[in-house]
Amino acid sequence: MKKTISAMLVCAMAASVLAGCGNGGQETTAAQTQAETETQTKAQETTEAETETETESEIKESADSYACQLYGRVTDAGQVVSRMVIDFGDSKKAANVDKDTFTVHAAASTKEFLEGTELESYGDYDIDRAIVKAETDGQKVILYFDESEGATLAYTSGSRNYPADLTYDITQNKPITLTAADGTVLEEAYTAEYTCDNTVEDEETAKFESVLVEDGINYQFYNAGADVDKLIVWFHGNGEGDLLESDNNVAQILANRGGVAWASDEFQEIFSGAHVIAFQAPDTWYYAQRDGLLDKAADEIKEAVETYKVNPEKVVVAGCSAGGYMTSRMLIAHPELFAAAVINCPAYDVASDRGGETPTDEELKAIKDCGVPVWLVQGATDSVVVTDECSKRLFNILTEGQEVTETAVKQELEQNSDFTTYETSDGKYKLSLYETTEDDKLRFAEDYDQDGEMTEVQYSNHWSWIYTLNNNPQAADGTHIVNWAAGFVTE
Repeated sequence: MKKTISAMLVCAMAASVLAGCGNGGQETTAAQTQAETETQTKAQETTEAETETETESEIKESADSYACQLYGRVTDAGQVVSRMVIDFGDSKKAANVDKDTFTVHAAASTKEFLEGTELESYGDYDIDRAIVKAETDGQKVILYFDESEGATLAYTSGSRNYPADLTYDITQNKPITLTAADGTVLEEAYTAEYTCDNTVEDEETAKFESVLVEDGINYQFYNAGADVDKLIVWFHGNGEGDLLESDNNVAQILANRGGVAWASDEFQEIFSGAHVIAFQAPDTWYYAQRDGLLDKAADEIKEAVETYKVNPEKVVVAGCSAGGYMTSRMLIAHPELFAAAVINCPAYDVASDRGGETPTDEELKAIKDCGVPVWLVQGATDSVVVTDECSKRLFNILTEGQEVTETAVKQELEQNSDFTTYETSDGKYKLSLYETTEDDKLRFAEDYDQDGEMTEVQYSNHWSWIYTLNNNPQAADGTHIVNWAAGFVTE
């Protein structure tokens, strides 16, 4: 039995909290002092009059309060609060605003959720957000944040990401100019109070609805429309499984672009429309056999195919790391469900140590025998799951006895790692290996300071899925990985 709990994702699970306030002065205590002389009394009266004037001014300044809305973006490294919008209302505009006008203090906490457990959070924070630019757009002021900070998930000692409770406080540091909608100046030096309910709006995650499945596997579902007959299935990495039976069912579309990329306009155009299921493991995909997750996932895929009138020959499966392990296990157990597979850094070598079963050669040969086309992606070195024992191992089994060509690809963006793609002449099996640095890192082009210029960022050499989720890997003929996968369900 299914229960849809939300059609719009709000990642922060905090209650609404009033944010910081405007500038306020300290009242004098002169009115409480007994006069000893006439001069002192007159001085006191003068002070009281000045205090009343100051208080009246403060009341005037702080009488107005404006709501601030947080907006998120799922970056390659996960969802962050990327900007804040202050709405001054239909009849007002703000001017003379820059990135130093406001201070935005942000706190992320999983303390309440983890209370009573032995787990600790590595991702809680209490910081002033770095504001990289400020813009005015009619009645709104938009503050843009450095996207290298401000995550909405916190990684825990349970090896899982969990949605943090967010608290944002806004302080105005200097006056702004307030005008009417027609530009008439209302106040030259204006200050106010600002509130934030700490919810996060994200147009990409809002495309999904959360589906909880009793005695099954929860998932996020993107409905591409009534006339769409294709389906993409995504299996996340180990860090996005459920934690402490919370049924959070959001980490798998927030921790990286593994869910949202498939529902993006770019990928949807390539597929000419496709529904998306992004499963969340009840704990870990390594328990796929122990907990019957293979059959449960298969049943839910079949149900989606029937419910949404998907052509059963137009289902593509993809996964990374532990999700690459799960994808491989699904191909072994239920190959009839899939038309093509994209597998990133499949965690074969560590599976037996983590509650799963490292596939045997015979099991991996079953993937070849089933005939499903496979494109594998991994770092040339991988410090988490060894490339030779994972993607290269499967590729060698798939291509045994076949001629394999090798194509070195130089990146258009110099900040990205170059790579080499190996493939069979019929294009059925491919392997893209990305060059890693001397420090065993992968290089990525990012614009986290939102200035329109790419900067090199280095992440773990395990994070090769970032390239796939940006449709970066390509074959000798220039075909990119997502276009390749779509070719098996759009022709």
